[in-house]
Amino acid sequence: MAKYKKYSYDQGVMIPVDFTKQIVPGSLEYTIHWLVENKIDLTSIEAKYKNDKTGAPAYDPAILLKIVLLAYSRGIITSRKIMEACRENIVFMALSADSMPDFTTIAAFVRDMKDEVKKIFTNVLLVCDEMELLGGTEFALDGCKISSNAAKENSGTFADLALKKEKIEKTIDFILKQQIEKDATDLKEENNTGHQRIERLRKKADKIEKFLEENTHKQKSRGGESQSNITDNESAKMKTSHGVIQGYNGMALVDAKKQVVVSAEAFGSGHEQELLVPMIEEAKKNAEEIGLGHDYYKGKRIIADTGSFKEENLEYLSSEDIDAYIPDQQYRRRDPRFSSMRRHKVLKDQLFTKDDFIYDRYRDRFICPAGKILKYSGNQKLANTEGRRYISSRSNCNECSLRDKCVRSDTTRYRTLYVVEKYFNRNYSDEMRLKIDSVEGREIYSRRMGIVEPVFGNIRCCKNLNRFTLRTKIKVNIQWVLYTIVHNIEKINRYGTMETV
Repeated sequence: MAKYKKYSYDQGVMIPVDFTKQIVPGSLEYTIHWLVENKIDLTSIEAKYKNDKTGAPAYDPAILLKIVLLAYSRGIITSRKIMEACRENIVFMALSADSMPDFTTIAAFVRDMKDEVKKIFTNVLLVCDEMELLGGTEFALDGCKISSNAAKENSGTFADLALKKEKIEKTIDFILKQQIEKDATDLKEENNTGHQRIERLRKKADKIEKFLEENTHKQKSRGGESQSNITDNESAKMKTSHGVIQGYNGMALVDAKKQVVVSAEAFGSGHEQELLVPMIEEAKKNAEEIGLGHDYYKGKRIIADTGSFKEENLEYLSSEDIDAYIPDQQYRRRDPRFSSMRRHKVLKDQLFTKDDFIYDRYRDRFICPAGKILKYSGNQKLANTEGRRYISSRSNCNECSLRDKCVRSDTTRYRTLYVVEKYFNRNYSDEMRLKIDSVEGREIYSRRMGIVEPVFGNIRCCKNLNRFTLRTKIKVNIQWVLYTIVHNIEKINRYGTMETV
């Protein structure tokens, strides 16, 4: 018979624990502790407490902030789970000095950080700047659509919701008729089940009726009625790669050097066309707050995705002197690298573009793919532009073996190139198409994914934020900004040195 080591539950063990030795230098919890103690200003949060002379002692907001930041860094998002961690996990015990706050205290602390969370964000961003983690030359903007704490089944136009209420009331009437027929029998268990179901349905109908009475239609930006949600009306239905969700769009502007988030906000809209300007304006405020100046982004490069392509956005970026790279919806159709996308379609041969010609800046001329010269022939005005015109000779083009790929028809005498230097009554969309279609533009735009997508991957996969636990934009925004703060603190922990600041 096998022999096992002896054990007994009738015994106790005394384990001495020194909390200071649990917060190890170099660990993320140490960085959180150091930042909260030395770099984060909590005076605005402390000002909310009015128990100087009367009332019970409150939990120190510094302790609560440390707990929440560490919990989010480990993918613990709900206040009950955070409370359990403070009672069971030795690192949480050490960081909180064994305070063990209740889940209601943690939840209230998070949802009440309306304006204070922005202050904490800029405090951490200032440390990133002091540790030289900001490149300050190139940034990427994008959004991450995350489910809200509301079911999309509770969404619809006011007409849809009224129809849903009517169907619920018809269902209640049908169940009541069944109950009347069963009242004569002794099926008490079934009767109780029916009554419980009726009660649940009545609550749903009353909730819809109350919502319709207290709210007005949500309007689309282009007219018409947008769908409302009776649980969280500030969230919206959004298309994602995993289907349609009811949620919020967590936007982030990210510095390219170390992927530090310089601006973050959650919006109840999946359409990013309207979100670019507020994100840039928020980034400008953050830069001014940490001493970089209001004009910090002038002359800087910002890369955004197709969702931000809009004439008004491009005009705004031009007025701010921002070097933007934003593709339009047809960008990939024009990009030769994606030509295989249309491999099942019959396409005509494409003519050589300006990018196929080599510019000799010393002699101010172009060299065509066949090695022939296009000389400068003077300035020209074309449509709403003015620029320089370059032409080849008729003899070069008539004898060229690549003529079919260079000129549009047999009657064309020679190839010309037009280089735009000035715009009149500018069309910013056309300018951006020319810019993004250039070799340099394609190369620059390709960097976007490597700058901003890892941030969302870290927050969603490593930090487990697959669903917001709070409701309404203000509270959801608090949660989103806190997660970007945790992301930035990880950058400080990995690349920064505490001794430099």
